[in-house]
Amino acid sequence: MRNLISKIMKFVSDILTEDKRDGKYSSKKTMGIISGILVCIAFIGDGFHFFKVNENLFNSMLIFSATMLGVSTVKAFAKPKIEPKDEHIEG
Repeated sequence: MRNLISKIMKFVSDILTEDKRDGKYSSKKTMGIISGILVCIAFIGDGFHFFKVNENLFNSMLIFSATMLGVSTVKAFAKPKIEPKDEHIEG
């Protein structure tokens, strides 16, 4: 059981990290996932008539979530430019 929990925690940590070499968490992924979860909760709540969701707010959160996750995805596929080193230094 403990092994399963540690695997799940590692999986979630891998999803939220920007670059595995740095080990930094991505704010874009974190905000995208949190807003996506809130959109899902609002969709389910409105579907079962637990509460009424403002359509404009719902659409705004949906666009925000897609944008944050899209920016993070595009950044992951973009190759960083490696600048060549200058062999000689001018003084």
